[in-house]
Amino acid sequence: MSAVDATRTSAQHVFSMAPLGVWLRLIADNGGVPPRYWGKLARVLAISSLMAPLRVAERLRYGPSRMERVPIDKAPLYIQGFGRSGTTHLHNLLAQDPGFGIVSTFQAIAAPMFLIARGRLERLVANGMPAKRPMDNMAVSVELPQEEEIALANTSHLSFVHHLSFPNRAKEYQEKYSTMRLTGSEMARWERAYLDVLRKATLASDGRRLVLKGPTNLGRTAELLRLFPDAKFIHIVRNPYVVYRSMTNLYRHVLPICQLDDAEHEEVVASMLDSYAAMMRQYMKDRESIPKGHLAEVRFEDLERAPMAEVERLYDELALPGWERARKPIADYLGTLSGYRKNVHQIDPETIDVVNREWGFAVEAWGYRPP
Repeated sequence: MSAVDATRTSAQHVFSMAPLGVWLRLIADNGGVPPRYWGKLARVLAISSLMAPLRVAERLRYGPSRMERVPIDKAPLYIQGFGRSGTTHLHNLLAQDPGFGIVSTFQAIAAPMFLIARGRLERLVANGMPAKRPMDNMAVSVELPQEEEIALANTSHLSFVHHLSFPNRAKEYQEKYSTMRLTGSEMARWERAYLDVLRKATLASDGRRLVLKGPTNLGRTAELLRLFPDAKFIHIVRNPYVVYRSMTNLYRHVLPICQLDDAEHEEVVASMLDSYAAMMRQYMKDRESIPKGHLAEVRFEDLERAPMAEVERLYDELALPGWERARKPIADYLGTLSGYRKNVHQIDPETIDVVNREWGFAVEAWGYRPP
């Protein structure tokens, strides 16, 4: 849910560079945009229009016929976990391994044109970005890895994260594009759009295996296995009581940036509760189909306590090559985090009651207690 990593808190919507056709489809599907958001929408559409020549140029140079010939020879490594479970931290750690390719923040934001727009546009985006994420003060950079789902949303309407713009449709977006309740034709369109994102990232990474993460993937393990039978997965879990408090804090920061319709905070929280339950239950079901040796699980608390030991264990359990190559870059990156202080969330009785009622199955499955 780090879609806001690269937004300016007042000016630029994270999906502003998506094609006009995507935005018109989203607006039509959601019955328009209330007048109070017309100014924000106008800025979004203006940026989208300005980017049109770059999108056309990229399509002419890297059109579907060329991209379909880009092989994804090495099945991705997927980091799975609900939002605020430590997926970004683990993604940043693994991305230090020079043997992995990524979808960078710039690639995700400028997905329709990043192959030809590296350089000047990349510098422009970097200059407009905040230094830290608004919800947790983690560093932001155009070079850091980003969710491939953000790139998907910047190239198509087929993404769960469009609920950030239209929060009243969160449940529908989750059912369609995370737990994948799609018709055959919808699934085929989603697959084409998703593979296009991964092929571009593979091309930009010189064919290296992609390490990918996104909370949305938690509910689509079966589809990812269908696309990549040799894919490997790391599931990271965090204390659900902390996740709940952290997610409610995130939405208070994110929605003012992105939303284009009205939604009460209580409704947003209810949708988040439903999404966690639906995605986690789907993951618990689908993980049984992951081949032996292709799934490793880690608790955020253990990763935080002993990051090098836990990452080495993950390499070993998944038989990932290159730990000796990756050890020093990962250790060096950890050294840059010495001054970072994560948010501290107070867990009150109401939070405990809500989590026990809505996510009790996960609390029990992962063996957590209120902190």
